[in-house]
Amino acid sequence: MFLLHIKDNIPEDKTSQTNNKNQQQEKKGVEPTFDFYTLLPEMEVVVENKNKGKQPVVTSPPQTLKPQPEAPPAAEPTASYMIQVGSFKKLADADGFRAKLALLGIESKVQTVTIDNKDTWHRVQVGPIAGRNKADAVQKQLRQNDIDSLLLRAKHG
Repeated sequence: MFLLHIKDNIPEDKTSQTNNKNQQQEKKGVEPTFDFYTLLPEMEVVVENKNKGKQPVVTSPPQTLKPQPEAPPAAEPTASYMIQVGSFKKLADADGFRAKLALLGIESKVQTVTIDNKDTWHRVQVGPIAGRNKADAVQKQLRQNDIDSLLLRAKHG
């Protein structure tokens, strides 16, 4: 009997209170709102390709009746990468960061972009870099100098 009395006097824990709130929201028919539909388009990073119009031409092999041994798969052309190391509201800040990279022997450039026709950003980028191994080596050098970076595969076309 005594335990039943204690059970009635124990306050509910936060988990059960949270579950009750969730159940109440479900009953009301409140649907959650998601902001990522509006935020994702603003985060798109477009990388310029200096080799526009120089895409490889693929031709189909002539058809023959004789079975031919399988040819080894065509090697993929070396992918091109960009490394973004910063994005600044002020061009002077971007140029200062470029100078810091230059002292490390890393050549970079500033790409100015406008998002939603209102916000202007100055992105400091390294590249294009031919090949993943070279890009990884540059990122390693950046990490050793406490510089965060974002590896981007350059878009072709």
